[in-house]
Amino acid sequence: MMKRLALAMLLLAALLTLAACAEEPPVPPPTPGEATGLDGAAILRDKCADACHSTERVDAQELDAVGWELVIERMRTNGANLTDDEATALAEYLSWRE
Repeated sequence: MMKRLALAMLLLAALLTLAACAEEPPVPPPTPGEATGLDGAAILRDKCADACHSTERVDAQELDAVGWELVIERMRTNGANLTDDEATALAEYLSWRE
């Protein structure tokens, strides 16, 4: 009887130790648009497409986020009025849209 109780206590201690050591799965960091809370589609519509060029020109491009960041920085150099957060959210939006 004493051996069973000792074994049960040992198993219980092991389970509690494992439960305490179990980590929550890591939460992925937010994407730039999520982090800023800005709407990339609205930024495109309000600050890019209506201001300088058509959405067809933008739609013709197939770039990843880094490629869009470079294009957006070039547009900012040419006078596009975008904050850093807006540029980040726009690059994310453009790279994720289909």
